[in-house]
Amino acid sequence: MGLNIRLLHGDQCVINGAVIKCKSQRTTISVENYAHVIRGADILKPEDANTPLRRVYFATQLMLIDPVRAGEHRQHFDRYMSDALGALENPRMVEQLHRAISNVDAGDYYKALVALKPVLEYERQLLAS
Repeated sequence: MGLNIRLLHGDQCVINGAVIKCKSQRTTISVENYAHVIRGADILKPEDANTPLRRVYFATQLMLIDPVRAGEHRQHFDRYMSDALGALENPRMVEQLHRAISNVDAGDYYKALVALKPVLEYERQLLAS
């Protein structure tokens, strides 16, 4: 069973580094084998990578979107992750960061992004207070 991705007019996603954009009213794409996929709503723009944990997320995202330069992006990921691990004290969030590292080590960048989502929300709440 494949992954079905529904796109409305103007929506986009990235599959194995290729940007897919819906030009019609709507479409459904079925990915029938393993692929690196990120939906448009989950894509962080470079100018929005303006906090320590957003930089970790962005570096992870780049490994998924730009597999040719994944090694270069991994260096950024390692540096930003080291900073994040040194700054966070919440054990649950640190565990999420370690989960993200394990997923990156395994080459599963999408799962790493999923692991980072609650940490981004935690950071957002910290910065709002």
